Amino acid sequence: MEEADKDKCKGGRPMKGITQRKKRVVSIRFSEVEYYAIKRRASLAGMTVSAYSHSAIMDGKIVEPVKKEDMDLLRKLSGEANNLNQLARQANTYRMPYLEKEVKNVLNSVTDIINKLSDDWKNNKRKKL
Repeated sequence: MEEADKDKCKGGRPMKGITQRKKRVVSIRFSEVEYYAIKRRASLAGMTVSAYSHSAIMDGKIVEPVKKEDMDLLRKLSGEANNLNQLARQANTYRMPYLEKEVKNVLNSVTDIINKLSDDWKNNKRKKL
């Protein structure tokens, strides 16, 4: 169209600015099962697959996975808590109230540490990528 013709066509939506135009394409491959799962989620959200994918990518949160070393530490700490719990039971069974009280204090401390670590991991307080 020539410049004179553009001035005559005043209807329609205004052109988007250069920064608002979506002209870059990112390709991603999914298995059949994954594709239909995404398609279902998009339809439940009332969106097209493209709009849903765009929103998920732009608004999604990626967090650092829990490291193997951290999981090993948590398992060891959990094992120690288990051992302390067994000691507390034996102290209670054999009527050693002074030992029972000390063991329960240590057990509560270890349990608090485990719960705090678990909550941090569950609540995504890890480094966001």
